Amino acid sequence: MVLDIGAGKALFTRAVYETLDRTVAVIALDARKPKKASHKTGDMFYDPLTFNRYDKPYTRVVADVRYLAAKTLVPLREARDGGTIAITKHLCGGATDSCIIALCKEPLMDFVGACCFAPCCHQKTRKEQYCNIPFLESMGFCQTHIGLRGGIQDTDFKNFGMLISMSRATDLQDWEYKKSHLLDLLGFARASQLGRQARRLFEEGRIRYLRDHGFDARLVRYCDESITGDNLAIIATKRDKYHD
Repeated sequence: MVLDIGAGKALFTRAVYETLDRTVAVIALDARKPKKASHKTGDMFYDPLTFNRYDKPYTRVVADVRYLAAKTLVPLREARDGGTIAITKHLCGGATDSCIIALCKEPLMDFVGACCFAPCCHQKTRKEQYCNIPFLESMGFCQTHIGLRGGIQDTDFKNFGMLISMSRATDLQDWEYKKSHLLDLLGFARASQLGRQARRLFEEGRIRYLRDHGFDARLVRYCDESITGDNLAIIATKRDKYHD
């Protein structure tokens, strides 16, 4: 079974379903409710409308992965003990962390045996959302200190976001980041380089979180950076007898 978390309109979910010739059950999970075809925005979803006799189930589940009720898990019953693969495509900011945390605790931990996550928009991640602050702290980041004005400060995570934003641009307009001391100190080329390294650091923390919670996890590059800067994916499989 495939569980697409944050499926949205489910274009990716539908592509997976059809690529597998409808021989694998698929769940499109998203907090948004599909709109009626007559809705004035024409915000169409890609969920299939017709099925053949031998098609495996395709299910739309409206729920937040952070707060799954028991009835939400009914479509997963046949995939208990690790029979579900969780996937995401360009799940924005801290939503990736919410998924990772959800996979590592009940109830999803009883169902998901593997995952493939393609994160994006790292600069939108808030510190309280990130799944592995202890990892960043172990690397010397995100530790509070006394600022110049005597107050307690921790600006590392904010600076990561700023650097990542800069790294996503090919060049800067005169008005962009004009108040940024980082840009004044580092220059655009160096700031972009550090931004790419900050993205890699975020992914390393996520991988280590999964490893600490029973997964074998690694990072792969799934397309060239000329296509998208968010070209890294986290692939993980659970370490248990189910996969031996």
